[in-house]
Amino acid sequence: MRRVLWIVAAAAIAGCFALSSLGCGGVAIADDGLVEYDGDIEHIFTHELVYDTAKAFAPDNRLRDCFDKDHLTAKEFGGLLDGLYDNGYVLVSLDRALDDAPLRLPTGKKPLVISFDDMTYDTVDRGCIDKLVLVDGKLCDHTEHEQTHTTRERENISLLESFIERHPDFSYDGGRATVCVNGYNGILGYRITPDCKVSAQRMQTDIEQCKTLVAEMKRLGYTFASHTYYHSYFDSTSAARLEKDCAQWQRYIEPIVGKTRVLCYPAGRHDAKSAKNGIFKRYGFDVFLCVGSYGGTDHERNCKDARYIYRKPFDGTALRLYGKQYAHLVDTRAIYDEKRFRPFSYKGGYH
Repeated sequence: MRRVLWIVAAAAIAGCFALSSLGCGGVAIADDGLVEYDGDIEHIFTHELVYDTAKAFAPDNRLRDCFDKDHLTAKEFGGLLDGLYDNGYVLVSLDRALDDAPLRLPTGKKPLVISFDDMTYDTVDRGCIDKLVLVDGKLCDHTEHEQTHTTRERENISLLESFIERHPDFSYDGGRATVCVNGYNGILGYRITPDCKVSAQRMQTDIEQCKTLVAEMKRLGYTFASHTYYHSYFDSTSAARLEKDCAQWQRYIEPIVGKTRVLCYPAGRHDAKSAKNGIFKRYGFDVFLCVGSYGGTDHERNCKDARYIYRKPFDGTALRLYGKQYAHLVDTRAIYDEKRFRPFSYKGGYH
């Protein structure tokens, strides 16, 4: 069984070219040029992007430290996509990666799953976009306070779509990212829940627009996951609060994005053995996205009623600290945005 892990994919077929019907290591190559992949599948994730570094990293921006540690800039994300492509990775959906059916890829290609966390856009004029929009059938980013309101250059999804248009082979079999959304302040920039504290008319308008956007994203191949309604940290949230959290997500977000079996733990905090984790399972979640540098605990690896997927974070901290561990994916030094207020040599961690 393949595992979708944080650890390095063991792809013996990568970079091998066959002179006969057998590829590297005796792997059979079909007439269509595809080979069966039997290694681990890399999974990486980002948060919303910083596009305006002057605003995001300004000394008077109280979110400056968070933006620097936990986010990529739009320039860095573009460089990440270029590096992944140059290193032979192709994007596959999380659903396809979880499927135990044989995964057949073009010779020399390696599978990659990408997910995006939060995707709320609850900061205004601080260097991030306001929302995602559809313009002439294309996914775009929108920022009301900029002279150029709409582009395809400032956020992960719009940049990814633009990249796939230039490199359609990067999206293998139509694979796209998994979007992990909260709910406390809406999703994708749309204020679709009572917690947003907008007028009933505004909320209804946003619900209709968001449904149209999500439908197009799903048509393209994007999938959705719960990142919990309140961005609730597992270890510091009571069972009663987690129960309410799940109920709120089911009531307000599920009707927009559809039912999903995938839950993404905020900050990766979790305890698979905890009775609280059973609350998520009762609400239908049985695939859990974590953060870490290994394949999970013995309990998680042997769990019969759930899958635990470990993911590599890509953000300012990871670029500075994990250059060696990420070298097979991308040269972190090469893509580092020098407009950050911390130099690449800074060694401060996440906490």
